[in-house]
Amino acid sequence: MKHKLASLLLSVPFFLALPACRSAARNAAGTAALAPEMEYAELCERPVYCLKISRLVLGTDHLGKMDNARTIEVLDEAVKLGINTFDTSPIYAEKIEARLGAWLQTRERTGLYTISKGGFPRDLGPGTYSSRLKGTKEEIASGVLEEINTSDRQLNHNITIYLLHRDDADFQDYARVERPQTPVRTILEAMASPEIRSKYRMLGVSNWDTPRVNESQAEAGRDPGLPRPVLSSPYFSLLEMSSTTTHSGGVQVKHADMLDPAFQGGIKIMTYSPLGGFSIIRNGCENARRGSLALKNSGDRYWGHAYDAIFHEANKKRFARALGFTVKFNAANGTHYTVDQVLNAYVLAHERVDFLAIGPRDVQQLRQTVEALRLSRKLTQADLDYLYNNENLETGDAVR
Repeated sequence: MKHKLASLLLSVPFFLALPACRSAARNAAGTAALAPEMEYAELCERPVYCLKISRLVLGTDHLGKMDNARTIEVLDEAVKLGINTFDTSPIYAEKIEARLGAWLQTRERTGLYTISKGGFPRDLGPGTYSSRLKGTKEEIASGVLEEINTSDRQLNHNITIYLLHRDDADFQDYARVERPQTPVRTILEAMASPEIRSKYRMLGVSNWDTPRVNESQAEAGRDPGLPRPVLSSPYFSLLEMSSTTTHSGGVQVKHADMLDPAFQGGIKIMTYSPLGGFSIIRNGCENARRGSLALKNSGDRYWGHAYDAIFHEANKKRFARALGFTVKFNAANGTHYTVDQVLNAYVLAHERVDFLAIGPRDVQQLRQTVEALRLSRKLTQADLDYLYNNENLETGDAVR
């Protein structure tokens, strides 16, 4: 089974994670080529224009909530571990995008890449959002330009990949407003506008439904003047979202999708799992559930949806299987993996997962996540099926 990347599920508030051109290379360019255990995959807009990206991508939202010395400690450790790509955003906590840009500039590092995001809907109040990706290409370009100018400045004119974070949609009181979506071609035409195109190297999409992702590949294939999205970032986790999503406009892919090598053809996939700051391994599943429920009941906007999205009966059973699997695997193999690492490895081991954006709070969590790469190589499809739906587990297979 090919090695994959997953979402650092239960240790951090925002966890994140591309088909062909996968590389087993163990070295990346520049100062990031330090860790033999890191894996890399090629991200190509066209055959002659490729980047070699670490399969673990460091998300920075949590780092914005730390003092700068601790933030730099985690960033420096990530480079030592072979991570060469950093996921950020102008709306992340405590101006972390600007702090990341300053760290990159001060360290004068080479061979490091940044992923930033735009196209965020305008927040008009609790659960009410107005899309930036609707209207004419000129209107869309104007809305995106407001955000990309900020990121371009904060990242010292070095945006490697720019993700359109959520597709065209409006929401009223968290309910989607029924209306036609802007054609994908119009959005890509806006992103091809010279004033925007000059500010990023490659384009990607985040939280786009599969038909729209596929349409983006088809439109760019028909017109070489359009930027072709190279990266799709959906939610994917053993703990699936219910019919309620963690945030308005959230899009997930599922177990069967990610076992299919033809799923979302032509684009690479980086999954994420936003589960808030609750660590299952540190706090226990029930404590995490109670904590998130308390936040929901207090009126917290994020957890009002996240609790209903994550803490449902099917996920309770999946987590119990993951916990039991962890104990048996360790006993059979003389290892000391945590359930968090098993949950990461579950995602990493799927055929269609290429990259993972993680969100560690400290160096220890970061190191444990890299170890999940090693575990993912040992999981079979039978193991994955068992963890997801209790099927296809042959005696001795999961706990060799």
